[in-house]
Amino acid sequence: MADKTNKNAKKQGPKKPNFFVATFGELKQVSWPTFADTMKRLGAVLAITVIFLVVLMCVDMLLNFIHRNLFQAGFGDNQLLNGEQIAALIVGGVLVIAAIAGVIAYKVVKYRASKDSDR
Repeated sequence: MADKTNKNAKKQGPKKPNFFVATFGELKQVSWPTFADTMKRLGAVLAITVIFLVVLMCVDMLLNFIHRNLFQAGFGDNQLLNGEQIAALIVGGVLVIAAIAGVIAYKVVKYRASKDSDR
């Protein structure tokens, strides 16, 4: 008799919510952005994408220039730069790019900190 009551108690326990019902219930609670806000964010995404496109194109052209003019300029004694000089140029370029990225990151963090202190 006790076994039957335990089985009935298990069956009458809390029911699991339906996954789709719970999902749509959560979606109703989301505050969706307005169309204008979505367009502003889309514009920002497109602008950043174009900026990265231009930066990557410039890096590609620079590396192509280095490859054409420095590596294929000549062999042996006719070569314009030796391997150490080419490596130094590449490392120097990477350091310049890293310094520029660091300055930009610093400015962004400083700007956000000033915005947070204004609140």
